Amino acid sequence: MTLPPIVSGGYPVVGHIFEMLRDRAGLFKRGYAEHGDLFAIKLGPQYVLVVTGSEHNRLMYTQTDKTLNMQEGYTFLEEAVGKVLFTASKDDYYNQRPVLQEVFKRERMVGYIQAMNIEVQRWLDSLGESGEMDLSEEMLHLTQYVAGRALIGPNFREELGEGFWDLYTMISKSLDPVLPPTLPLPKFKRRDQAREKIHAVLRRLIDQRRDHPDQYDDLISTLLKTPLKDGTFMPDETIVAMFMGLIFAGHETTAGQAGWLIALLLQHPDYLDAVKAEIQAQVAYGHEIDASVLSQLKHIYWAIDETTRLHPSADTQIRTLEAPMTVGSYDVPAGWRMMVSGSTSHFLPDTFQQPERFDPYRFSPERGEGKDPFAIVGFGGGIHKCTGMNFAKNEMAIITSLLFQQFDVELLSEEVHTVTGNGANRPSAVRVRYQRKPLTALTDADTIREAADAGCPHIRQHLATHPE
Repeated sequence: MTLPPIVSGGYPVVGHIFEMLRDRAGLFKRGYAEHGDLFAIKLGPQYVLVVTGSEHNRLMYTQTDKTLNMQEGYTFLEEAVGKVLFTASKDDYYNQRPVLQEVFKRERMVGYIQAMNIEVQRWLDSLGESGEMDLSEEMLHLTQYVAGRALIGPNFREELGEGFWDLYTMISKSLDPVLPPTLPLPKFKRRDQAREKIHAVLRRLIDQRRDHPDQYDDLISTLLKTPLKDGTFMPDETIVAMFMGLIFAGHETTAGQAGWLIALLLQHPDYLDAVKAEIQAQVAYGHEIDASVLSQLKHIYWAIDETTRLHPSADTQIRTLEAPMTVGSYDVPAGWRMMVSGSTSHFLPDTFQQPERFDPYRFSPERGEGKDPFAIVGFGGGIHKCTGMNFAKNEMAIITSLLFQQFDVELLSEEVHTVTGNGANRPSAVRVRYQRKPLTALTDADTIREAADAGCPHIRQHLATHPE
């Protein structure tokens, strides 16, 4: 038996645990430099095969639910949100998939896009005429509000109550793929306390929707009335777990990606000029950005894909071998874990030209570097690829469009780096200075008068401060 080679730098007993927690990307890049596409790390008693490149990524994703088990590697998520979807058993996961597909079907995306427009514009209206802010922090709150309105409805602030999102922060800070999630550590105790409080809020919302089904058309009511694959309906505890998971996924990863997207655009003014020209041509001020407008924002979506390549919020996923497996020229025993590596797969020069550069044009039809579905792992792959991917991309496109339509923005942070550890990857502080554009720079006088007469709140707010 030829086992995969182990990367240098491990310690007795604990192996690479500390470096995995502190600098996962650095660890994976060193492993790739030493051994190529396949190498092993040791996390305490657990051996992990780290794979690079679309061929090996494809193997991991297509062998999931066959030789590879998805559930065992995510016990830390199970402790945080409960047994649902990929933290549940394989049979339960497939039984629940029709409900997840109902939540993200195309017809519902129309309502989600409307919610994104409302909350993003509300955020922009709150910024005043000028100022400074940390976009990393702002994106976290904004994506929470978008998730709340999209999945609960316009009254989500009142229904969730004060402090709800602080509870989610405690959940996020507890996420740790390395340490056993049941250790009596303070962060895990805070996680459990926060989870119980969130459960209490959500159980109340479930009761309200069950008692008054005609008054609601939101995520919880959808979960209540959509049958599982076997024809039964979700019990309340599973609804709570799925709601927690979707709300978490609906803002945690998107916040980091959105912060990086805007930072990268500000760092590359030539490409930002192309984005601004696209916004000016396609996005009419005071009008909702609907699906037809989004389909025209090619430069923005290329930049979103490039951001996912360079700075994915989820740069790895985990599987467990249920039986021995041959990967490349190595024999991998049952019980080992397998991980994909965005920090190496996304930077292969044979796949991406000048991979260290921010170059969204690589995703244009003329170049098509992103055609291989397994070359980029930021949203997973195969049958378990992130169901909410389009939700996240549309949200980032709307944030970018409305921000640069209405404001001039200057990046103040001299250096932005990825922060890893608990929860999804995110950028460090992205300090910016912003100045609201004059209304006359956004649209013509006739449109201003028509929109004001029609009661457009954005136009009216501008007229109150810009009488010109």
